[in-house]
Amino acid sequence: MALYVNGELVDEKEIQAEIERLRPEYERVFAEMSEEDREKQLSEWSRENVVERFLLKQAAEQDSEPLEEGAVENAFDTMLEQAGGRADFFNKSGLSPDNEDEIKKDVENRLRLERLMEKISNSVAEPSQKAIEKYYNDNTDKFTIPEMVRAAHIVKHPNAEDDVERVQQEMGEILHEIRTKDNFEELAQKYSDCPDNAGDLGFFPRGQMVQAFEDVAFSMEAGQVSDVFQSEFGYHIAKVTSKKPEVLCPIEEVREVILKELNQAAGQKAIEKFIDGERAKAEIEEK
Repeated sequence: MALYVNGELVDEKEIQAEIERLRPEYERVFAEMSEEDREKQLSEWSRENVVERFLLKQAAEQDSEPLEEGAVENAFDTMLEQAGGRADFFNKSGLSPDNEDEIKKDVENRLRLERLMEKISNSVAEPSQKAIEKYYNDNTDKFTIPEMVRAAHIVKHPNAEDDVERVQQEMGEILHEIRTKDNFEELAQKYSDCPDNAGDLGFFPRGQMVQAFEDVAFSMEAGQVSDVFQSEFGYHIAKVTSKKPEVLCPIEEVREVILKELNQAAGQKAIEKFIDGERAKAEIEEK
């Protein structure tokens, strides 16, 4: 059975390409579904995606408004440049210079499609203040700067030749001197296996460091030095130099981000509505 959209034949290769594009994520999300049902649904969704692309393409081709002068040539030249030049473009693409007019026609169709999508997306109204505030209040996690810690550490990486007890003893002696002389930075540069910047790791949120190090750092107060502790990287002594509490950004500071996200969502919804309208009047046949 061949698929036609408004009389235009859909190459089965396009549907198969869409199936393979969607397959990795689809199999991950729908892993619990039986293989037979999953393949059937994947095929149906891929088919629908290709039909939607055809409807958009056909709508764009029906727009008789000329493109900006030189737009096609500029886009074609960019393609050649990105491929490393004219010869490389045709070698890599497997196309012949005799196909240049067809390629430029494809470029024109792509530019018309991009223009159509932009027109549809830009047709949506600007979000109201109420919508902005609702999005902000519903998504405070997006606009919250997490708790941050700035810490430094002295670390020793035992290897197969090292005596672990010796390393532990050495770290204990280093800690004793720090407690006595308050000279963490000096000893970090002198004894640490990572002496750069006196072991300073800068500010970091939860989830950036290994769990053992994070657990210690976030449990301490500014100015506090830890006992010797172990992670998968070795033995550490940590010093917290500063802490920043979790803070919610004021709405005015993230207003532009919210506007962008709301406009993108509204634009996508407008495109979906446009496609539904095109589908309602289209002839989609299998012969």
